[in-house]
Amino acid sequence: MKSDKLNRNFLTWLVPGVFIATIFFVNLTQAEPNEIYSFNSKQKRFQFEEVIHEMRCLVCRNQNLADSNAPLANDLRLVIYQRILRGESVDQIKNYLISRYGDFISFKPMFSRITFFLWLSPFILLLAVLSILLIKFKKFDARISKN
Repeated sequence: MKSDKLNRNFLTWLVPGVFIATIFFVNLTQAEPNEIYSFNSKQKRFQFEEVIHEMRCLVCRNQNLADSNAPLANDLRLVIYQRILRGESVDQIKNYLISRYGDFISFKPMFSRITFFLWLSPFILLLAVLSILLIKFKKFDARISKN
């Protein structure tokens, strides 16, 4: 009898406790990681947002630094924040990160000998498809002309 009363009492506290804990942890996970950084101007805030949205988290691979909760992403956001406070430009910060971590960190890699094919491949592919279609159309037109 006592154990039945204990079970009911335990359940009456467990359900609200789990509900409150869930609300608390959901709010923590949905908090913006860059809200902890304070800036004295909107321009610096905008620069910070621009850099963390254009740079890739090296741990998460397909997330930017703004969306990642990885420890390395936290460290990189702090580095970016400190460099913005020192007055560095967005390009200087991006160049620093690229020189330190390689082209992979950037979602928008710069045009260079290494990324040449990456940037021109869509145009080369489009020209190849159009050439093939043109050749097929001419052959089809030649067949129709014979008949």
